[in-house]
Amino acid sequence: MLYKLNEKVSAKDLADLRESVGWNRMEDEYKNPLMTSYCHIAAYDGERLVGYIDCVSNGVTDAYIQDLTVSPDCQGRGIGTELMNRMIEYLRSRHIYMISVIYEESLRPFYERFGFRGMFSGQMETY
Repeated sequence: MLYKLNEKVSAKDLADLRESVGWNRMEDEYKNPLMTSYCHIAAYDGERLVGYIDCVSNGVTDAYIQDLTVSPDCQGRGIGTELMNRMIEYLRSRHIYMISVIYEESLRPFYERFGFRGMFSGQMETY
């Protein structure tokens, strides 16, 4: 598995990955030059995008992790865990104080493993 930090990801590849997990494609939104992120990490199996995580942040106090996605045929291989670990480490290394994530109730055990606690949205303090 090859993980790429903040490298350009094709809008079509992102749309295909989103569609594979039952989300809307948002291909046009990903093509919009105004669409930026503080950090994103893409996971590739060969040339194929199989995992993705994105984060928006003010760069100082708060960050919001969004769009953790792993292709259904690659789930259960630790890709989502690795993407989360890499994102959290990236944010900690930049001294972001509060990290938030919103998740479905069924995913609570996954996010609690990283230190998120249930609130209106999951949050953690990093220092």
